[in-house]
Amino acid sequence: MTGGQNTDSKPRVILFKSQSCPHCPGVLKIFRQLEQQGRLAGLKVYDVASDDELAAQYGVRSVPWFKIGTLEFQGLHSAAELGYWVAHAGSTEGIKKYIIEQLEAGRLHGVAKRLKTDPVWQTVMLEIIADLHSPMQARIGIGAILEGLAGDPLLVSLIPALGKLSRHAEHSVRIDACHYLGLTRDPAARPYLERCLTDTDPHVREIARDSLDMLAE
Repeated sequence: MTGGQNTDSKPRVILFKSQSCPHCPGVLKIFRQLEQQGRLAGLKVYDVASDDELAAQYGVRSVPWFKIGTLEFQGLHSAAELGYWVAHAGSTEGIKKYIIEQLEAGRLHGVAKRLKTDPVWQTVMLEIIADLHSPMQARIGIGAILEGLAGDPLLVSLIPALGKLSRHAEHSVRIDACHYLGLTRDPAARPYLERCLTDTDPHVREIARDSLDMLAE
């Protein structure tokens, strides 16, 4: 998987619709066109009324609801949007864009759930933290998710990666990394935080001290 388009495979699409949905025919038409263009590996269409048990398994609450590869969407989308996601759903570029959009929309629960089981999403999350151009709302969303995972094995597993970020060139990234290292509640984070006690930035040093105090608690 690379930062660009994944050209090795085409995504499969699952679409849930209903007879009363005014937007479903338009979305279905776009997917049919993409399928005819050979851009999909497959297209499955279900009706929420007749396939209600399957819809419940997927967690469908409103229609149109669809899944492109591993990414879930709902509501009306343009042909350009759907074309983009079909092309990029299997790339880190697309996953990064998707996570940011989910965070900006306040859908933290879904992102947190996926982060706990998907190493690719974990890697992309770290990229968002390290990218100073990441939207502030997305950075705040990641902070809220990780604070909710304080002491969780997921955070512990990310200690080496967070330790690397604690040496990032930008002090704001080092501050975030030190804060998240403290949230791990694990002594393995201590060496990285102790190193930050001599950081050139006073705010980094302060957060490192606070995080070391959290580890001591």
